[in-house]
Amino acid sequence: MQIGLKSLQNLESRSHSQEIFESVCNMILDLDPNIRFVGVINNKGKLLTGSVKKGIRTFIGPQDQEMLLMETALGVRMRKEHDPQLGPVNFTVSYGHKMVSMNFPLEDEILCVSAEKKIDLVAIPFLILQLLETELRKKED
Repeated sequence: MQIGLKSLQNLESRSHSQEIFESVCNMILDLDPNIRFVGVINNKGKLLTGSVKKGIRTFIGPQDQEMLLMETALGVRMRKEHDPQLGPVNFTVSYGHKMVSMNFPLEDEILCVSAEKKIDLVAIPFLILQLLETELRKKED
């Protein structure tokens, strides 16, 4: 299943506004009841915008979340070093004991999604890629 992978990579040369990212985050949060959090961070790990599903108890506090987001940004930047040999990464998935996290590199930002472990890992990341392609392209026109 390769939904929009080539097209999404073409969006990397454009910058998006806070309003667009907020809209996309809300759409992704509504994609599946198992999605807990959706946010956009910059390439240093600073949270630009994000939404937590109502009624969700967080696993970590604000300081730990800040550190985790900085680690995510560093990992994405390090993986980009191999883009010339391996091609750009469309997303990564980390399957943990308590939750799943998915990260989608954009140009200078990273879309971060956390979800319950029972989420459909075959379908949801590709639905998110498709939504990113559609919404980010639409918002630019």
